[in-house]
Amino acid sequence: MRITDARTGRGTEIRPRRAGLLRVRTLAGRPGRPFDLSDLRALLVTDLLLRTAEIRHLQVTTSLGHPASTPQEVKLLQRDAGLLGIHPPADEDAGPADLEVRAHRAEPAERLDTAEQTQGAGGPPCIEVGPVTAPFLPVEAGLPSPLAALSPAGPEPLAVRLALLGTPHHAPAGLTAESLAEAQATLHRWRRVVAEAARTVSRPPFADAVGRAFDGFADDLDPAPALRLLDELSTRPELPTGAVFETFVRVDQVLALELSRDVGWSPR
Repeated sequence: MRITDARTGRGTEIRPRRAGLLRVRTLAGRPGRPFDLSDLRALLVTDLLLRTAEIRHLQVTTSLGHPASTPQEVKLLQRDAGLLGIHPPADEDAGPADLEVRAHRAEPAERLDTAEQTQGAGGPPCIEVGPVTAPFLPVEAGLPSPLAALSPAGPEPLAVRLALLGTPHHAPAGLTAESLAEAQATLHRWRRVVAEAARTVSRPPFADAVGRAFDGFADDLDPAPALRLLDELSTRPELPTGAVFETFVRVDQVLALELSRDVGWSPR
């Protein structure tokens, strides 16, 4: 697995100190400011990293570093993370990290602690996550959490996950009403394909296609090959549906979009 180290601007291999165990810390928040969508996006990138590493049989522990946030603010951030299908990081110091994922404008690691001094002044490799803007959402003081401005009648949280996955993690991401509606429609379409394919005889997934998708995840956490694959499969009815089903399920182990949610369900 390789990432672009924000400290050096160069590609680097992820090298755990301890064989088979990767320690990742997510740095989020700023003093005196509530958590926002950019912080939630950093947790999403960490989750993508965790799922990619686990596919490669690497154990991952994650922790959350944040400056002077209240327990209630952290709890609400963790709740929103759960709505996006994110494995919750531990809200505690898990010791020196092998890798950091830093939200846009989060407090630098050296201000949060000095545990990485043994690694040199630069600290461990760092993934810098781009900011998130959502101009269509109301900006109100006192919103309890990053997702609180989403209307209950609007897109589901996993549509937000998909929309964010559609932009390279280091680039700014803009969420609009149109992009979220498109993400929601894509989820409905993919889930319909999976539900229909589940009614047929299972066949092995398309190994080469799955390999390309996983290679993308391992190359700087790029989900684009996986998203293109699923979009292509959803528009090719001539393909063996059993293999289509297994391919969707396999790739969704990392994307975590609950694409098999509608399997076994039939409308009245």
